[in-house]
Parts: sequence; C-alpha cells; structure tokens
Amino acid sequence: MSSFEFWGYVLVIGSILTYICWGFVFAIQGLLLLHGRPEAVAWLKKRYTIKSFMRELYVFMPMLYIFHFLLEVLPRLIGIDDAVIKFSVGDLIERAEDALGR
Repeated sequence: MSSFEFWGYVLVIGSILTYICWGFVFAIQGLLLLHGRPEAVAWLKKRYTIKSFMRELYVFMPMLYIFHFLLEVLPRLIGIDDAVIKFSVGDLIERAEDALGR
C-alpha cells in the first residue's frame, strides 16, 4: 500500500465517520427541538444561525429520518410507547426560526 493510497483511505473513512458522528448529534438535537425541549433551543441558539442550520438540515436529512424511525416509530411498533410525534421538516424549520429569531 502506497502512502497516497493510505491517506486516501484515511480521508474517506474519516469523512464517513465524521458524517455519522455529527449526524447523530444533529439528528438527536433536531428531534429534541421538534419536541420543544428547552435544552435543544439553547443548543441551537449557541451554535447556529438560520442559514447554517438550514445547510446542516439538508446535509443530515437522512440521519433525521433514520433516528425518527428508530426513536419514535419503532418503539410504537413493538409496543413500548403509545405516542408518536409526526415528523415534519416544515415544523422543524419553523421551530428553528422561532428560536433563532427569524
């Protein structure tokens, strides 16, 4: 394996792991924001402008859907929880705009 090939692997694997890790954080905080948790609002205000939030929302949209299924829909299907909050990107954007002051 050449040095160039090694650094190519490092770049690709590092990018994938970074996407997964930051996507996990963003998805959890997005779902908490959708539930109206004040901790998520404080996190949003501390780290984002509306433009940067929208950019990350589009990048991590697949992670939001995966975690909504894993944390909301799946527990309902196996009988652990009775209530499932409806996932709506429009509602998430609206809550983010309200928290960040449009």
